[in-house]
Amino acid sequence: MDWTRNSLVILDIKNFSNVPKILAEFKGDEKTLSVLNGKFTKVSKFKYLGTLNINYPVEKILSNYIILNGTITLEGFYWTVILSDYTELKKLLKEFLNYKIDTKIIKVVKVKSQDILTARQEQILKIAFEAGFFDFPRKIKVSELADKLNISVSNLSEILRRAEKNIIGNYFRERGL
Repeated sequence: MDWTRNSLVILDIKNFSNVPKILAEFKGDEKTLSVLNGKFTKVSKFKYLGTLNINYPVEKILSNYIILNGTITLEGFYWTVILSDYTELKKLLKEFLNYKIDTKIIKVVKVKSQDILTARQEQILKIAFEAGFFDFPRKIKVSELADKLNISVSNLSEILRRAEKNIIGNYFRERGL
């Protein structure tokens, strides 16, 4: 696959029947997309949102954690993983060692407790935004997005509304309104 003209961003990984299912955003041409053997929906001219079933140890391990994103480059895979504490980081690294997966930590950032969104809210808002859910007109329906995320429409709606409420509330608080 030509990664100089195409990109694949991994938005989330979930484990279904012991097989990781990846929610991904692909930017590129349809010919290259067909090689991925996934279920993708076109959201703009060269942008697709869809799922892939990939059964590799890295994805299997990461499916147990909250993935903010994953990027594939010519140099390799880069993952942004949200962990609760250093104990969870040690557990993740131990799992990689058990599978003899070469891992390099690029950066560790401690999340501030005053963050207005939970990790899950941030993850879902980012996916919805990138899929065109907030565009006018919408590029993806709430039911399609819920299906891609493998959650119910009501659960997705609740997560989005709570996140929106937190963001809007924070906006008004910062301005003293």
